[in-house]
Amino acid sequence: RNHIIGTPVIHEGLVYVGVGEDPEHGEGVGHLWCIDPTKRGDVSSELAVSLTDPNTPLPHRRNQAVIKEQGEVARPNPASAAVWHYPGHDADGDGKLSFEETMHRTCGTVAIKDGLLFVADFSGLFHCVDVKTGKPFWTHDMLAAAWGSPLIADGKVYIGDEDGDISIFTLSREKDLLAEINMGNSVYSTPIAVGDTLYIANKSHLFAIREGATPVVRAP
Repeated sequence: RNHIIGTPVIHEGLVYVGVGEDPEHGEGVGHLWCIDPTKRGDVSSELAVSLTDPNTPLPHRRNQAVIKEQGEVARPNPASAAVWHYPGHDADGDGKLSFEETMHRTCGTVAIKDGLLFVADFSGLFHCVDVKTGKPFWTHDMLAAAWGSPLIADGKVYIGDEDGDISIFTLSREKDLLAEINMGNSVYSTPIAVGDTLYIANKSHLFAIREGATPVVRAP
């Protein structure tokens, strides 16, 4: 099981959230969910039942929901609040999820615009999926861990990584990597745009970037 580290996002009445762990716990399999917050009661995606009484859900257990040796199985919950679930996508059709096909643990928040949802995972993959269905459009391996969240601004998508790179993509369902710019130190936070200025913090410096600006360096 994973925890909710990043902040859930509400968009057009639905909740979007990825799950992960504290980075100290390392990499692992994660999940991205779209949830209907209007549902009530037991809204889990599956119910644990006994084969001897498949219509009566078993009580929730802390460590293991289904014990197969005791004749228990999981079945879909008709009252589930899950609109869609993205664990990754089997792009090559081999029946398995390789590293680049997997949604790994994330401690970031999703960014949404024009029907596209973007999220980075801790293993360094950047995912673009359909906000309505969870269908994947593309992934990009940044080759470095990502702790922060994407920024969408001026028709572009920005994401930082532990190597200090800011990757810049066109806001599109087709992957179009415009540039990778190294900031000189690890970027663990999320870029922010205010007016015509882009703010990026790495592990040791804060940058304010604006077209036509005269560079000014402040001593620590």
